[in-house]
Amino acid sequence: MTDVILNVLEDVHIIANQFSVMSKRLNAGIDFLTEVSGERGDLTSTGPLDTADHIKPESCDIRIPLDQHPADHWLSNVQSTRLPDPVKRCAACMDDRNTSEESSHEETRVDSSYKTTVTDCKNCLNMNGEVEEEKEGEERKKTRGQGGERLKNTLVTVGLADRAKSPLSPRVCYITAPSEVVNILTCEVVDGLSSLMVSGSEELVSTVLRIQNSSHVKCPFPLTIALPFQASYRWNYREITVKVVDPEQRVSYVTPTSTEGFYGGQRGWFAVVRVYSLGVFAVLSRLRTESFTVPRTGLSHKLSVDSRICLNYLPGSFTAPVVAQVTVQPVDAFVLSALKSKHDSYHAALTSTPLLHLSHPSTLKLRRPLTLILPCPPISEKRRAGEDTDRPTLISGTFSPQHRVDGASVKTHKECKEQLAVLGSIENHWKVLDKVSVKNLQNSLVCFELPESYERLIVLRLQSSMKYSYLTSLVEELEEAVKIFSVTVMLHHEHLDPSSVVVATLPSRDVSAALCELQALGYCGPPEPSSQLSMREGEQLLLRFSGNITCNGILNKSCSEQTDSHIITFHNQRRNRLYLRLKEVDPFGNYSSLHYKGVTSLFKVTKGHLVWNGDRAAVSKDCPLEHPVCRLPLTLPKNAKAVCQPVSVKVIQHSQTDPLSDELLSWLCDELTEDDAALLVTSLHLRRSAVQIARLRAPHSLSKQAFHILTAWRRGLPFSSPKRPMLAHCLTRAGRPDLARELLLREAADYKMEERKAREHEKQATRTEPCQ
Repeated sequence: MTDVILNVLEDVHIIANQFSVMSKRLNAGIDFLTEVSGERGDLTSTGPLDTADHIKPESCDIRIPLDQHPADHWLSNVQSTRLPDPVKRCAACMDDRNTSEESSHEETRVDSSYKTTVTDCKNCLNMNGEVEEEKEGEERKKTRGQGGERLKNTLVTVGLADRAKSPLSPRVCYITAPSEVVNILTCEVVDGLSSLMVSGSEELVSTVLRIQNSSHVKCPFPLTIALPFQASYRWNYREITVKVVDPEQRVSYVTPTSTEGFYGGQRGWFAVVRVYSLGVFAVLSRLRTESFTVPRTGLSHKLSVDSRICLNYLPGSFTAPVVAQVTVQPVDAFVLSALKSKHDSYHAALTSTPLLHLSHPSTLKLRRPLTLILPCPPISEKRRAGEDTDRPTLISGTFSPQHRVDGASVKTHKECKEQLAVLGSIENHWKVLDKVSVKNLQNSLVCFELPESYERLIVLRLQSSMKYSYLTSLVEELEEAVKIFSVTVMLHHEHLDPSSVVVATLPSRDVSAALCELQALGYCGPPEPSSQLSMREGEQLLLRFSGNITCNGILNKSCSEQTDSHIITFHNQRRNRLYLRLKEVDPFGNYSSLHYKGVTSLFKVTKGHLVWNGDRAAVSKDCPLEHPVCRLPLTLPKNAKAVCQPVSVKVIQHSQTDPLSDELLSWLCDELTEDDAALLVTSLHLRRSAVQIARLRAPHSLSKQAFHILTAWRRGLPFSSPKRPMLAHCLTRAGRPDLARELLLREAADYKMEERKAREHEKQATRTEPCQ
């Protein structure tokens, strides 16, 4: 941006100099033309230049049309008068002026100031004309040089598409750099590395891109890169950052200069960063870390992420100014409720403050107590009314409330039972700070003083006493639970092509929205998704197929055989879908069922068992895959197989049997209403499983469901049984005798047509016998 501003300032300076030169030439030309004409009356009659007697030289009025530039107008007047060389013309003017002064004194009424102007004009044209031309030539050369340098260093913004796709595919990032540099950069989507791009509390909010130099031309840094992202959840506690992994796998974080921009003809979320190296890029959402300096005189600091959190340092807390860092990890109420539902020993815990990460220099110790104010939600009145009053009294090794709760803030006897426990962590070891006094403040705030520094702090509001071991184990599990998400796996078939399926992993809170989105895309499946799984950001699910259904797997390069495993990665704020195509293993298997059956097993792969392998995160060999975390059933409908038979056999078969063609059944299904179809199913005496399968195969079409039911009924009848009369009888019982009559009439018409075809076939066979 600084280079652009400097280039603009240079252009403005050059233009100003040019206008100054043009203004000087214009004034000199006006005086010059006045002298050449010899009479002021001629000038007033020739055009826009007005130098009449009543106009003083100090307030000379130059009337120029608005639609014409002053310099262009002056040049046109000079060309129209056909003036000779300026130097020669000045000499001629001097001669003419002297002659005119000798002839007539009245005609030469020229003011002294006017004479001075003419004299200056002569001197300027005679003495400085060549110098100005030389200066002008030098300025032109300088301008050309600067312009060439600016053209060479012109910054352009170019959108890069995925190298593996066509050049017309959507742009995945935008780079601002010199034009000769942008042409040598390539971009590639490497979402297979997404598991290795997140750690701790980080969440991926964009695609993973690899930007690299495709030639040996040295790339001038820094470069400006705009990465599009989409963050579903953006709280005050979190911030957007860009993670860069260079070719040597060195990790660095870059803070974006802006998170919004106008690229590709539309405005959206773009993380704009200036980078000094190329590699793998990803936009992440992580907890915001706030840094501040604590002077010797003390400090009272309120955090910007949550103004309710305040840290008060007394004067002399440190012997020298120090830099402190604070990170706030919010704790949702449902996380604590989930832990309480799993462990009865945690039942006394009601609410908690956010988890505070506090960092001070390890070389300097805290000399005076540090006062902290944290938000801790109180217990609601409904919960107070239902709390158990028959809890056992305090026992040895339990947390005692008498030393932690300030009695001045307690209003009722029931509120006296509330207890506040402070826990701190040093070197990943939690302990209860039983010597710390906690006070209840207004607006659900708690206040306490720390005699020494701790890495992590949290305050729990308890309903009754708890053992120290239970408190520490609760906080340890709570610290891990805030990083774990409840995940649901969905497997749906495409409506028009059941062999095409999509596997989606998403947070359980988004199941309803995901079902509607998949149905809009043309996918359908069983309404019950999988059971809820516990997964971290970046963990993977490995799919393995068994039974009579497998996937068109990828050829494994390590061995010449097909693999039946696929991997899907979970990200809390990203759409995680895996599109597969299924096929049956044995086309003659599951002979007693109307569809092929199989099972897909899901195995969880933690991030500790993932290694960097090219453009993807590969599963290490020592990863245990003993028990699946979930199993999903698979079904594929069987396709009707066409049997090639001779024409004569077909004629005999049609003449001796009574088939129900698919066209006839389709016509009948289109004529049935919902009530008619229900009554017809009852009359056909089909199994409930056949009806359920028909509904699963066509959940959105009543006619297709009826067609699958009738074909299943037709398949279960003996080959030589009269099917049309039986179906007509069922239609009559279902209350549609009109359709039964139409079905029998079509049967008679088809029978006559078959007889006619049989006679023609016999005649043709008789004619061809002598030839044989």
